[in-house]
Amino acid sequence: MVTMGIIHLRLVEQNRFFFLVVALLLIGGCLSISQKKDFSYGLEKVNQLNLKYNTTMDTYPRNIQKIESMLADFMELKKLKLDEGQWPFYYLIDYEVLNLEAEKLYILGQKYGSSGTTKEGFGCKSRPLIIESAQLRNSSAINGFNASSLLKEFIDKYPDEANSVGFSQKNVLFLNATFYQISKEAKRDSSVINYFCPENVTLELYQKEIGDNTNLSEEFINNLNYGDAVAIWKKMRGIS
Repeated sequence: MVTMGIIHLRLVEQNRFFFLVVALLLIGGCLSISQKKDFSYGLEKVNQLNLKYNTTMDTYPRNIQKIESMLADFMELKKLKLDEGQWPFYYLIDYEVLNLEAEKLYILGQKYGSSGTTKEGFGCKSRPLIIESAQLRNSSAINGFNASSLLKEFIDKYPDEANSVGFSQKNVLFLNATFYQISKEAKRDSSVINYFCPENVTLELYQKEIGDNTNLSEEFINNLNYGDAVAIWKKMRGIS
């Protein structure tokens, strides 16, 4: 009886050891899976950034400060090294960065409001504001078109990863249509203001206003070039 009891205890201990080993192997396997750094892991980090800024893959912060902060976070995230899916991860980061830069330029292009466009009427004295706004909006469109091209390449090369993000050719078409409209309006504004208000005409208007509102000598005012006159006019109007 004693011998049988000893054998029973040994069997129990062996079973416990066996189950302990199995449990440890299972835990180790789960940890190994959870720590695998693939594209999905990188995507989760991107989603965490979007959660931080209350954005999505298709929406972005509405002020410059947050955009610059998010850009810095994305550039830091791009340093992440993955075990698998590094290149599709780079595509995703670069796509988001281009869109953020496009959004930043577009917001800057709106800082003069209706004075920065010809859509609701304009005066020649607004020429520099319209030109600056149009240039910023056109630069925004260029970044947008680059983002669209990069997205198309991402979808073509890595369809599974792109699909996991929720990207399709519809996103490419939407981006192209959006930035085409921005580019079209910017080019229209430039064309209109250059046609109706060339630099020499605008300079004469500035010279008159500067003469009427400052103590600068007539000789100095008459020798102003367009760029210098713009700087004085902006200062008079409190425009930065």
